[in-house]
Amino acid sequence: MPAVRIPLSKPPPRQLAYRHLEAAASSTSSRILLSKPIRPLHAYRHLLRAATYFPIVCRTFLEDRIRSRFRRERTRAAESESKLKYASDRKAALEEENFRRLKALEEARRHVAGLNAALAGDTARLRRVYRHCFGKLGKKRREMMAAFVKKDPDPPVNTSELQERMDEMGKAPSADDKARKRMEKKMRKTPPNRRAFTRDDPAPWITQKLSPIESNWDLQKVGELIRSQKSQEASIAIGSSWPRSDLPTFQPTALIPKEDQWGRPTAARRITKKVRMWWKLATDKLMPPVDKSEWSLLQSLAIGSAPEALWKMLPRRPVAQPLQNAAPRKEDESFNWAAYATIPIRDVERPRARALARLTGQTDEGPHSQTTKVRVGSPYSNRQLRREFTKIWETTAYIEQVDITGKDGKVRSKRNIVWGSTAAGLPAASGAQHAIFADVNSKGQPIPSR
Repeated sequence: MPAVRIPLSKPPPRQLAYRHLEAAASSTSSRILLSKPIRPLHAYRHLLRAATYFPIVCRTFLEDRIRSRFRRERTRAAESESKLKYASDRKAALEEENFRRLKALEEARRHVAGLNAALAGDTARLRRVYRHCFGKLGKKRREMMAAFVKKDPDPPVNTSELQERMDEMGKAPSADDKARKRMEKKMRKTPPNRRAFTRDDPAPWITQKLSPIESNWDLQKVGELIRSQKSQEASIAIGSSWPRSDLPTFQPTALIPKEDQWGRPTAARRITKKVRMWWKLATDKLMPPVDKSEWSLLQSLAIGSAPEALWKMLPRRPVAQPLQNAAPRKEDESFNWAAYATIPIRDVERPRARALARLTGQTDEGPHSQTTKVRVGSPYSNRQLRREFTKIWETTAYIEQVDITGKDGKVRSKRNIVWGSTAAGLPAASGAQHAIFADVNSKGQPIPSR
């Protein structure tokens, strides 16, 4: 949290001049604007309204994510409010709570603008929404990666193996284990700045900063996915399909220096840290595998065989207007002259600029307007939507178990990682194209007449 908290519980009243700016914005916007000041329920409704315009394959994730985050913040605010009267420094606690609520409202306002911009034709933001929905970015990806890197449970053992393990557990600890426990007990009583570390010990800390991934992660499975994704990155011609930078070459010891700054061999504990850091940096760029059913759904969306109801984007509903008792506005009344008279023109016309038109929803209808023209119905064509799903499909994989027979004749199970790929095939030639090469062979030489 920052040291200086700028938002206060009672913000200063806005100047009258900038109220004219808000009036000018509301008169030129093509969507319902958030009221000022922003209320949590209003932001929640705007987010749910924007989610209804996305395809059905994305709508479920978006609605669940919006509801869960809203209810989590509401529960947190209620619990914090009940603890305010018991706080020792009530003023500081009140400022802290006010800062968190304003931060949540600002995030909601930013997400409303981002979703509306994606619906208005912003391809980069639409691609980011798709990546969140299919587990390429965000919380869903982190949950999938956490489940993927875990080691599989040990297979059931027979009676003899179980007896051997029980015998090993019943044995007295060795001298090395006893010495290790004595050293840990002594180190816990010694301050960290007075501890004498051993260079040959790969993990001398009592509480390690990096998790021991050697015992928690299935490194063999993660390494197979790293090699497979690296080859997939080389096969895809379009680099923008991947949400993050390319994976490094599979070499976990790449970050280990040959020697330290005193010319001595690198300490064992530093080697451990560098190897763990390489694995964490590499897995941060991995795309977790999905189930085969989800992979097949993405394949049907990419090649265009899925039903239209799954991927079609609904046209935006027009803003409600009164049908009766609404007198037409005169030309001089439609022009908000008060904003131009009290505010610099650059501030009045900035929301209608070409770079911000999709975010703000305001359009410039003047004769010299440079605002991008919006397509009738939906800003995206069917081909554009299929291309976006193709980019998601090419970065998605599923794992299947394949039985292979080794040289010794034993059948073993092997993981096979399958990625989405669009093989570029030649279209079938038409009759007129066939007629051009009717009298030549496959090498382009004329066929001798008989």
